[in-house]
Amino acid sequence: MRRFLEYFLGIAATLAVLLAVGVLWPSANAPLPDAANSRVIRNVRIIDVDRGTVSEPTDVLIEEGRIAAIGEKARAKQNLLVLEADGRYLVPGFWDMHTHALKLSPQLHLPLALANGVTGTRDMMDCPGTDDALIACIDDKRKWTHAAAEGQMASPRFVEVASFYFERNDMTPDQAVILAAEYRARGLDSLKIYNNLPAATYSRLTNEARQWGMPIVGHLPKAVSLDEAVGAGQRSFEHAHVFVRHCFRGGAQWRSGALDKEEPTALAERMVTQYDAEACTRAFALMRERGTAFVPTHVTREEDARAQDLNFKNDPRLAYLDPLSRWAYNDDMKSTATRYPDARGEAALQNYFSHGLKLTHSAYRAGVPVLVGTDTAIGGFRYHDEMAHLVRAGMSPAEVLRAATLDAARYAKQTDQHGRVVVGNAADLVLLDANPLEDIANTRRIHAVFLAGRLYDRPRLDALLEFTRTQARSPINAIKLVWGFLTSSVNGEL
Repeated sequence: MRRFLEYFLGIAATLAVLLAVGVLWPSANAPLPDAANSRVIRNVRIIDVDRGTVSEPTDVLIEEGRIAAIGEKARAKQNLLVLEADGRYLVPGFWDMHTHALKLSPQLHLPLALANGVTGTRDMMDCPGTDDALIACIDDKRKWTHAAAEGQMASPRFVEVASFYFERNDMTPDQAVILAAEYRARGLDSLKIYNNLPAATYSRLTNEARQWGMPIVGHLPKAVSLDEAVGAGQRSFEHAHVFVRHCFRGGAQWRSGALDKEEPTALAERMVTQYDAEACTRAFALMRERGTAFVPTHVTREEDARAQDLNFKNDPRLAYLDPLSRWAYNDDMKSTATRYPDARGEAALQNYFSHGLKLTHSAYRAGVPVLVGTDTAIGGFRYHDEMAHLVRAGMSPAEVLRAATLDAARYAKQTDQHGRVVVGNAADLVLLDANPLEDIANTRRIHAVFLAGRLYDRPRLDALLEFTRTQARSPINAIKLVWGFLTSSVNGEL
């Protein structure tokens, strides 16, 4: 027995040492761009995302990270590095308007986003306190944005950072306001709402935030109607659930909890078959009037609809996903398949997904600003899937490209810096091998990416992909993630 105890303690000590080494081991750094932030892009076709047109081949001058000249003035500049575009297509960098950053995102997520042309990201969940073992905090994101602009790190810019979500169904109005004031003092850009916040608390919080000039973003609380939330000033709504749940004849019953005991498949079917077009028409008009943005993240509903699809669950791009995220992804798919079993459940979710696409099209045609966001695993790759879903929904490639660039910058009130290839804007750019106005799939054909004028050519982009793939398989990162999750202040809520 004594020998067994000594053996057990020896193993425990060894594991503890390995854990400590893994947690403390320095994180790897992703490949960096070319150091120069000034050069000429020669013989390039510029896509005007506002008009949906493409120029004749021209030259673009980048100086110190900004677009300094286009055309003759760019050609007159001497003694600068030159990138020969050979007639390729230049667009503004894409913005993913629904992401989540972890402490290890510089190894696992940010390089993958940049390699897919994402130069701006809207982070939808900051850490709840001043620090966290798992979730990246606003100071991290500000530091990463600065480092990326200086060419010292491979990352998109963080264009907005929302608070940790307001979710507890027992949160009083006073508690919510006190917490919101803390987030405001920390410099967060917006307050994120989630599903279970009580109506009275939501009302008080939106009223206070409106007086502060601080946007409310996120989910639509179940206890609040969409019309009420738009009227209260919520700045954006996330996920295609929003319109499906609001625009059906049993919407008020669902919000009251009267349908909580209904079988999930049957409820999903009702939300589609009992569509209330008038409810959507009213909501769309209010959102257009207020300029309220919609970020449908259709890729997340696709994951529901294809939870029983083996080909989807074995997507080879999941090789870029770390073990903890892969486990969470598979667990979500398994849970969905359990809640919506057999062929009927699968059909219900596929119809729900298709209905959401149709409602996005209706919202866009009614004047609701639609933005591109992912909120999912391997977000860099899935960003292009989301753009394809928006085309499937009925938006043209030109409209989707505008949503991914200029409309995102309009939402963030940064069109003087981002969203168009014009003189004076930051040189956050994507050079494509083919015209995305002809086929949105051409956004995947990336030849080069610029972040603040610094070049990631195709070999550097490939190096970012290989770095992310390698880091996803790293035992050190797996240890760091597990330790971060176990010691996070909010692991019970994630």
